Amino acid sequence: FYSCLEMSPEQLMHRILANQCRINSQFLRNGRVKKEEFEKIGQNAPKILDLNLKLDTKSRYIEEIENIAHTLKDRDELDVLIIDYLTLLKTKQKFSSRELEVADISRRLKLLALELHIPIIILVQLNRDAENKVPTMANIRESGSIEQNCDNIIFLYNEETDESNVQMIDVILEKQRQGATGTLKLKFNKAFSNFSNPT
Repeated sequence: FYSCLEMSPEQLMHRILANQCRINSQFLRNGRVKKEEFEKIGQNAPKILDLNLKLDTKSRYIEEIENIAHTLKDRDELDVLIIDYLTLLKTKQKFSSRELEVADISRRLKLLALELHIPIIILVQLNRDAENKVPTMANIRESGSIEQNCDNIIFLYNEETDESNVQMIDVILEKQRQGATGTLKLKFNKAFSNFSNPT
């Protein structure tokens, strides 16, 4: 179950098609798709359908996410919940500050993961202080108690400044509740929205 508050279903499908079919996502957006790339889409369509990915671009409140998650779990149709991204999620309760609201939302997501026995992946933004330097937990925007509630915290950091399609990305495991932390490098292909091993 993918709750995306930032992109439309069409934008998400462009990303999925680019990734699975190895087609330049920019060409998909502007319609510059060649015949052989259409054939790739046809060949990969069954695999994409088998992803069984449920997209939600309308829910804006944590209460709505909780209700959907419980319904899908009751149908045995929920293995993982992804929220993209936390800053856009709200609650129907009233809080004196946004930080307290985000803290409550992150706590409820933690409890939801424990109750439904599923992993919940939450994407968050970093504040401007993180620009051009290796990020830390202090850079999490409206952090509240995110760093306390999360079992694992992973940052993606790119020290390259060029605009090339393929770049090396540092994947920084800043926190792991039951294991070691550290950094590894992955190759990121912007055109295909794809991560892969460097070699």
